[in-house]
Amino acid sequence: MEGASRRAEALAAAFRTENETLIALVSGMDQHDWTADCSQEGRSVGVVVGHIAEGHLIIGGIVRAIAAGRPLPVQAYRTVEQGTAVNARQARRLATRTRDDTLQTLHANTERMARFIDRLSDEDLRREVGGFHGLTLADEIERGLIGHLQVHVRAVRIALIEGRASTPGTPT
Repeated sequence: MEGASRRAEALAAAFRTENETLIALVSGMDQHDWTADCSQEGRSVGVVVGHIAEGHLIIGGIVRAIAAGRPLPVQAYRTVEQGTAVNARQARRLATRTRDDTLQTLHANTERMARFIDRLSDEDLRREVGGFHGLTLADEIERGLIGHLQVHVRAVRIALIEGRASTPGTPT
C-alpha cells in the first residue's frame, strides 16, 4: 500500500457519506421504527441495520485480503444456502441489540473501513481478485462494501415508509 490515491479518498468519502446517511436515519428512529418489519429482508429494521454494521467487517475482510494479495476468506465463497444460514444465526443474535449499541458498532466499523480505504494506492485499487478475472479491489469496494450498504438501506427506507403509512397519525 503505497501513497493514498484520490480515487481511494473518493471511495472512502462515498462509504462514509452512505453510512452517515444511514446513521442520521437510525438516529431519528423511535422504538416502533427500530422493531418494524422489513418485509424485503424478512427481519426487523434493527436487525438489518446490525447486519449492515457487521457486514462492514465481513466484507472488509475480503477487501483487506485483496489489498494484501492474500487468498480470499471463506465468506467470499459461501453458497446462497450457507449465506442464508449465517444470516439467520446473525439475525437471532442481533434481535436483542439496542439501537444505541448498533449505532456504536456502525460508527466504529464505518470508520475502521473508511480509514483503511483512505490509505489504499491506485496500484492497490487496480489489483485483481484472484480467480475472478477483471474484478478489482476498487470493484469490491464499490459493489461489495458500498453496494451491500445501499441495497439494505433501500429496504430499511421502504420498511419505514410502509410502517408509517400503516400507522395513523404518523408522518410519511
